[in-house]
Amino acid sequence: MIEINVYKPIDKEDVFFKYFGEEDPFAFSADTIHEIFDRNPNEKEFKFNINCDGGLVSEGLRIYDVLRTSGKTFHCNVEGGCHSMAIVLLLAAPKENRSANPNARALIHEVRGGSWESLTSEELRTLADEVDSEQNAILDIYTERTGKDRTELENLMKEEKVRTAQELLNYGFISKINTYSTNKNKGTMSKQKKQAILNAADKFLKGLKNLLKPEDVVNYDFTDEDGNILFSTEKEDDSLEVGDAASPDGTFTLPDGRTVTIADGVVTEITESPEEDEEVENLQNRISELENALTEAQTIITNLRNELGSSYQAKPRNNQPKGGKQAPSVEDIKNDLREKRNQMKGGKK
Repeated sequence: MIEINVYKPIDKEDVFFKYFGEEDPFAFSADTIHEIFDRNPNEKEFKFNINCDGGLVSEGLRIYDVLRTSGKTFHCNVEGGCHSMAIVLLLAAPKENRSANPNARALIHEVRGGSWESLTSEELRTLADEVDSEQNAILDIYTERTGKDRTELENLMKEEKVRTAQELLNYGFISKINTYSTNKNKGTMSKQKKQAILNAADKFLKGLKNLLKPEDVVNYDFTDEDGNILFSTEKEDDSLEVGDAASPDGTFTLPDGRTVTIADGVVTEITESPEEDEEVENLQNRISELENALTEAQTIITNLRNELGSSYQAKPRNNQPKGGKQAPSVEDIKNDLREKRNQMKGGKK
């Protein structure tokens, strides 16, 4: 998997940095995606780490289309901010591959457009139509990729609020909020206690395995209501079919109402009790549910046991966090976005 950091505005690459001869691209663009694909022709899976204020609507829609038509697998995670047009990039990944860190934030708002030039009324109407068209395109993506009501999503855009990771989850923009995992396996647990837990897990898993698939049972005893053995079959469970090897010969009535006839060591006839059919079916369904639940429990406990038994130790951090800079307010983010929009002609989000 190739990881890509989306830390720059969404825009055309040649807007500023090529004009001034900068080596480092000014923006994150569809050309950036093509270059990454060209450098990694055999890679099928990519992860985008998003911390972006948004940018040009037309370029964001182009990026979305490039990703959706590439035939590749994408994961998107919001590291910090996923504002404005960056949300469309987030939605390029399938819902199950979209996540956010616990303190992630996202500003959802309507599309705005502007121009450096003085416009006629007809030109203003044309610009308004373009803004409406871009907003509808974004709403189409929101609706398809979140599964939420279009009107509800349109109201979100009009409210222009910074949303939390939990709100992104509630509205279907992501499917998962990441959990903290720093030094996950490092603690004060003694070796004796840790080994005792591992031994208990191994014992439980062994017993569970035998319960789900017994290995030592070679026959099954059918009993009456008092626990007396009526007959036995050469099978590991209580399933009963005509043709099963069984003994002794005779005709027997089971507590569930079935009548079983055995002749020459073989089950020759099974007569069901009509009034018990529904109960038997319910019991069989319940057994199936319990077996599935036990199998799931076995998987979970096996994963926990393997994780607890891991020898991995997280490396200590080398860098100290930098402080002293106050996080921007919602209004600061909006003003910053508006200032960037006004620097260019065309719809920006």
